[in-house]
Amino acid sequence: MTSGADTKTSIRSSEVKLQEEKRRLVLLQESLTRSNVLTSGMVSTLDNFERKLESLDELVTPVYEATNELGFLLNNVDRSLSLVDSILHFYEICSELQTTVSSGPGGNLAEYLLELDRLQDAVKYFKSTTSVSERERVVQLFGLGRQRLVEETDKLILRYANPLSPKELIELCEMSETNRNNIHTMQEVDMGNLRMIIQWFISHGFRQGLIDSYATKRGMMIRRSLQLLAEHLGKQAIRRGSTNVIMQSPNMLQSSLSAADAAKRSGKIFG
Repeated sequence: MTSGADTKTSIRSSEVKLQEEKRRLVLLQESLTRSNVLTSGMVSTLDNFERKLESLDELVTPVYEATNELGFLLNNVDRSLSLVDSILHFYEICSELQTTVSSGPGGNLAEYLLELDRLQDAVKYFKSTTSVSERERVVQLFGLGRQRLVEETDKLILRYANPLSPKELIELCEMSETNRNNIHTMQEVDMGNLRMIIQWFISHGFRQGLIDSYATKRGMMIRRSLQLLAEHLGKQAIRRGSTNVIMQSPNMLQSSLSAADAAKRSGKIFG
């Protein structure tokens, strides 16, 4: 009896476990079914999303390429407009600078040199083109500007080419070192302008002989100043000699009169 009861109990336990496993299997199958449904839905969603991305790419790619091409064209247009502006500026530069260049540097030498640089750029441009008339205009105006610089240099040189009077030379020698420096400072502006003009000619490859001209004229001025000083000192020496002779003349006259009186008295005695 005991053995049969144990067997029945074991059978019931096995049946319970079997039912439990069946229930779990059903749950697992249901979970698998739901998972398959979700997977299918996800795959379908991803496929749909991929198709939409492909469609969007088909729409965006031409727009992107067209945008890049449009940007490239706009850059070309900007460069072309800048080039056209610069070229038009070369054609207008003669009318723009005619008055300024013809008038000469005046008191704005640095600005005048910058304008001549702009004019030289126009000369270089027209030398590479077939526009003969415009090339002749800018070359002529540029040559006029160079001539005005030479004239300005002559003015600066001649301003200090007049010989100093003997009085000025003597006063200069008697001045203190501080006053001499002040005199040099007064001339520094003109000397700076002269250096600027000479350096501009040298940097642009022109040989105008400005340094030789300055040295020659300044040398002639110094030589003439020394000649005037020598003449002045010579005249002063002559005046001093004449004064000494005049101062000595009364004594000589008195001696002559005394000698004459003595001779007369001697004549009377011998007579």
